[in-house]
Amino acid sequence: MISLFSVSFISSLLATLFLIKTKRFHHKLSYDNDLSGTQKFHTLPVPRIGGFALVVGLICGGYYFASKSSYSLHLHFMYWAGIAAIPVFLGGLVEDLSKNVSARHRLLLAFLSASIAFNELDPGPKSIGWTWFDSNILVLPGISLAITLIVIGGVAHATNIIDGFNGLLIGFSIMSLVIFGNVCFQVGDLTLLSTIVIFAGTLMGLFFFNFPKGYIFTGDGGAYLIGFLLALISLLILKRNPEVSPWFPLLVMIYPVFETMFSIYRKKFLRKISPGVPDGIHFHMLIYKRIVPRFGAFACKHPNPLTSLIIWGFSLISLVPAFFWWRETWVMILVVIVFCVAYVVFYFWIVRFGRFRGK
Repeated sequence: MISLFSVSFISSLLATLFLIKTKRFHHKLSYDNDLSGTQKFHTLPVPRIGGFALVVGLICGGYYFASKSSYSLHLHFMYWAGIAAIPVFLGGLVEDLSKNVSARHRLLLAFLSASIAFNELDPGPKSIGWTWFDSNILVLPGISLAITLIVIGGVAHATNIIDGFNGLLIGFSIMSLVIFGNVCFQVGDLTLLSTIVIFAGTLMGLFFFNFPKGYIFTGDGGAYLIGFLLALISLLILKRNPEVSPWFPLLVMIYPVFETMFSIYRKKFLRKISPGVPDGIHFHMLIYKRIVPRFGAFACKHPNPLTSLIIWGFSLISLVPAFFWWRETWVMILVVIVFCVAYVVFYFWIVRFGRFRGK
C-alpha cells in the first residue's frame, strides 16, 4: 500500500509541477482569466487543468498495481472504473478549456459514466436500510440503475459546487477517503482499499500545489472526476460489504450533497431564481466574506485557505462518527440529521451576522 500511494503521489506531483512550469505554452486555453464572476475568489489568473495531473496519477498508480497483481478481479475493477470516468472527465475538461459546456451537458455525461460503471461494475444498491422500499421498490427493473445515476451524477455535480477555494475539495476528498479506507481495511476489501490508496496519493500530489496557495486548480474536469470516483467507491462499499450501514456513504458525503440540495431550495424557493444560476452566497462563500475577516489581520491576508480550514473542521461533525460507527444505521441517521440542522442554523446565523455587521 505504501508503494501504491508513493507511485500515485509522485506521478501526480510531477505532472502538476509540469503543468505549472509550462503554463506559458497553454495559458490561453487553461487559465481562468475572468476574475469578475460571483463565484471567483482568486486575485490572479490560475490554470484550471489540474484534472490532467489527477489522470496521470491514477493511470500510473493503476498501472503499477496491475504490474504487481495477478488477481483478475482487481484489474477488471480498475480498468472499468477508468473507462467509465472518461465521459464525465472530458465534459469538465472541455468546459475548462472552452468555457462552453453547460452544466446540463456535464450532468448528462456524468449519467453516461454512471451507466458504464453500472453495466460493468454493478454498483447498484441492494438495500437502503428500509425494508418496505427494499422489498417493493428496489426490486423493480431499472430502480437500481436510476439510483446509481442519481448518486453518481449528483455527487459529481456537488463536488464541483464546493470546489471554490484553495484545497477545499481536495482536502475534503482526502478526509473522506480516509474514512472509506478505514472501513475497507476493517472488512478486508483489498480491491477497494487499493483503489482508495491510489486515489488518495493522486489527490495529495495535486494538493501540494493547490493548498495553501492556489498555483493550480482542479477545474471542472478534476472536480467531476473526483466526484465520480467518490460516488462509485461509496456505492461499491455498500454493494460488496453488507455489514456496512446503508447510510454510511451518505454521512461521509453529506457536506457536498446537502450543500447542493440546500442551494437548490434556497435559489428556487427563497430567491425565486433558477437553481442553475450562479450566486455568491453558498455556505463556503459566506464564511469567506463574513466569518474569516473577523479573525484579524492574518486572516485578512490569507482568507482563501482559512475558509477551507473552517469548512474541513465543520465537516468533522459527520466524518468522525462515520469513522467509528460505520455499522450503526441509527447513529448514521442521527448524525445526518444533526449535520443538516447545524448547517441550516449556521448558514442563517451567518446571514444575520452579516446584516448586523452591515456586510
